[in-house]
Amino acid sequence: MAMEDDIKTEITMLVVKKGWTKKQLVQELAKRLDKKYTQSNFGNKLRFETIPYKEIKLIADILGYDIEFVDRNKK
Repeated sequence: MAMEDDIKTEITMLVVKKGWTKKQLVQELAKRLDKKYTQSNFGNKLRFETIPYKEIKLIADILGYDIEFVDRNKK
């Protein structure tokens, strides 16, 4: 994904690609984090780009993705 994409756009695209809804993702996040996690809370974290990396990794896992850092100098 392009560097100019914000986290909200990127996560939305991944959710859609997997045929999920944000509501389903939020419910699974709440279950795995064992805490109250609302769509409003999730939306605010995305909008203000305050979502912790731990949760980004969990979202990737839930949706079946791996996060990989690629050395641009070795492409």
